[in-house]
Amino acid sequence: MPILPDWAVQVLQVVTILAFAPLVSGVIAWAEAKIQQRRGPRVLQPYYDIFKLLRKETVLPAPAGPLFRAAPYVSFAAYATVPLLIPALSTFPLPLGYMADFFGVGLILALASFAVSLAAVDSASPYAQLGSSRLRSFGAFNEPTVIFVTFVLALTTHTDLPYAFGASLRSATVAVVRPSHLLMIAAFFMLVLAETGRVPVANHGSTLEFGQIEEARVAEHSGPGLAFLRWGSAVKQLLLFTIFMNVLVVPWGLAGSGGLGAVAVAIGLLLAKALVVGALVVVIESSFAKLRLYKIPEFTVASFLFSVLAVVIFLFEPAFGDLHLSVFGAAATITAVGVLLAELAMLRSTDVWEQLRLYAFGSLLVAALAFATAATGRGGGELYALGAVTIALKAMLFPLGIAFVLRRLGAQSRVPSSIGVPSAILIGVALCAFAFIALRPVHIGAEAVLPLSALPVALGGVLVALLLMVVRPYAPSQLLGFLVLENAVSVATLVIAPGLPIILALLLLFDVLIGVLVFVVLVQYLAVERTAVRTDVLNRLTG
Repeated sequence: MPILPDWAVQVLQVVTILAFAPLVSGVIAWAEAKIQQRRGPRVLQPYYDIFKLLRKETVLPAPAGPLFRAAPYVSFAAYATVPLLIPALSTFPLPLGYMADFFGVGLILALASFAVSLAAVDSASPYAQLGSSRLRSFGAFNEPTVIFVTFVLALTTHTDLPYAFGASLRSATVAVVRPSHLLMIAAFFMLVLAETGRVPVANHGSTLEFGQIEEARVAEHSGPGLAFLRWGSAVKQLLLFTIFMNVLVVPWGLAGSGGLGAVAVAIGLLLAKALVVGALVVVIESSFAKLRLYKIPEFTVASFLFSVLAVVIFLFEPAFGDLHLSVFGAAATITAVGVLLAELAMLRSTDVWEQLRLYAFGSLLVAALAFATAATGRGGGELYALGAVTIALKAMLFPLGIAFVLRRLGAQSRVPSSIGVPSAILIGVALCAFAFIALRPVHIGAEAVLPLSALPVALGGVLVALLLMVVRPYAPSQLLGFLVLENAVSVATLVIAPGLPIILALLLLFDVLIGVLVFVVLVQYLAVERTAVRTDVLNRLTG
């Protein structure tokens, strides 16, 4: 098998990113169309669009100057530079691989975006200037997230070089499932959604009037300039997917040498990883509606708060169990963080139907943890039955039953809150930080009993659930707060005592069932008016 020189591998990284970027965009657009039951574009449509635009004539606005003409090529050159600096195909250092850290990569990406924004201003088009202004305003909220994500990387590996961080994760796999790292992954993924203009920030399949952000900036470009802008947008998306997967999530599967076979396998795995992230993007874009324009900062600020929480957790996460990774420990920590993120999303959401879906998702995570606990031998085979009952009751029956009651009562879908959403999220993050600080000196049992740091995360979930019940004076929200509280308690129970007798777990589920039945009976009995589902009205009805 021939051995490629280092410079050839580095050039191949650039060629791979540039060549496959339109394909990833085409697959995402095709999959979204199939899920939404539309015919949609062909998978190779982005290539056809680029080639067609390259053959067309360039039409310039009257006020446009040299800056407008040069911006597409400057931005594309910046995007083509980034693959030289990140581990796209190889784990070994390439000639230019250590020339820039995360901040350097971020500055190059910012330069590309800034050049396009300046061209939008230079065009004197109101639509282009509006899109540029909005993108710059929303982008300002993403910069603190980048800083804190990089801060967590530096704390973990004592460096912020992409190659060095990937090598640190490969040498210490346990770091991948630390709560701080999982929260950093969530924050960076939200940043990827914002930077690539995906729902809930924008919609690539919408009209210009609906978006007027990314697409509005390039409205005045045409011909080869527009071709390089479209191509550059696809390249930026694949670059962010590559950083997300090859640096933060799964830095495995890269070539350890310059062998042609190893590099070819790395190219295939890079495309597979990008398509996995693309599938997740398709699910999100097909499941959520685009946020209103003034709500977009809440999304970006939430990603910043997750990164801040990641820093706090890294500083205060307990040391017990962190040095020995097991399948049960990884499953427990991932489940605990997933349930916590679902609760924070419920705290952010003002739609009761979305809250029901998030509760069902959290319940599925708890059931998966029960299955994983039994499969790894930490608990008895009866945990399989507990997982099945959890899916049947908490993931299916409870959400469907509550939704049926609310629709029958004609209850409003918007959930009132006693405080604003940003304030509620900030308090929730503070409570999670308090949970880690409070449990840091606590040592219960041996390392095998408390895997990683799942217990403080579960305690944070309990506190966030209580916060949800306090700030939402609405009976369905308070019921859901009680239910997600039980989810967090279930996670803590499986972490501390996975061998807990099945009868105790079923009794806990029976208590939850009684609570749901009481809610249904009381609300239907007292709901003479639609507003009777508000707890303040229920309090007045008691006299």
